[in-house]
Amino acid sequence: MTNELANQLSPENLLKLGDFTLMCRLAVEGFLAGIHRSLNKGFGGEFQQYRPYVPGDDLKYVDWKLYARQGRLNEKVYLEETDMRCALLVDASASMAYKGTKAPSSKYQYAALLAGCFTYLTRRQGDRAGLFVYNQEPMYTTHRGEPCPDLHQLIKIFEGIAPAKSANHTRALDEAEGFLGYKRGMVILLSDLWGAEDQLEGIIRRLRFEQRDVIVCHILDNDELELPFDNTTRFIDSENGDSIVTAPPVIRDRYRESLQKHLDTMRTLCLNNQADYLLADTSHPFADCLAAYLNKRT
Repeated sequence: MTNELANQLSPENLLKLGDFTLMCRLAVEGFLAGIHRSLNKGFGGEFQQYRPYVPGDDLKYVDWKLYARQGRLNEKVYLEETDMRCALLVDASASMAYKGTKAPSSKYQYAALLAGCFTYLTRRQGDRAGLFVYNQEPMYTTHRGEPCPDLHQLIKIFEGIAPAKSANHTRALDEAEGFLGYKRGMVILLSDLWGAEDQLEGIIRRLRFEQRDVIVCHILDNDELELPFDNTTRFIDSENGDSIVTAPPVIRDRYRESLQKHLDTMRTLCLNNQADYLLADTSHPFADCLAAYLNKRT
């Protein structure tokens, strides 16, 4: 993907569109066009549906008769592409509401938009997506047998949930397992992982034991990564109310060192258990996260 295209598909520019559905479609289609990658895997068997042709797709699956009638290039998708279910776990705890001084969106809004991209990409491939938004309790759950909301419905769901309390990731996974059942499955966790140190390893090991593919998108604001503040500041924990007053310039180096150890721990924990780990800065494009999905899917 070129730097120019990546800039066009940045959260800052996408959010200017003001249309959730258009944002998700543009992000995914622009990303796919940028990498020129075919999504055709396992074609054959019973015909299931059509999907739009993307540059780089195998031309032998284009329905040329349909093109002659309608003037649009469409690929044939077969039943083998509908084997997989993808559970999207979106953290709606209080810390996800944070929006930094230079961020185009809060962490929760970024996770919502990314979940929309995954939903669009999953459906585009003929797979099934399930949405699970949660804090201490499930806030929204896709039950087995019911379709995942479409992009228009997704934005209403996310807008109707205000981040609050702390996150119970294990409880959310229990809900997702009901949707996944015994089908081939993938779980994508979208969270800032604050307070998840004691839960994450058990969750990933459980998923890998059940032979699920796992992607962990560790969503952080640039303020959390860099601590860019210059003046003495009171920092308040949004989930337990604890606070501390400190001078960021004095502690910045120690803070960054401590944070890097935390990030390394999260990354190592994931990789040691064969899960993909992606650090997602809310000011950065979604390309790495979408690429991780495609690598797991193919």
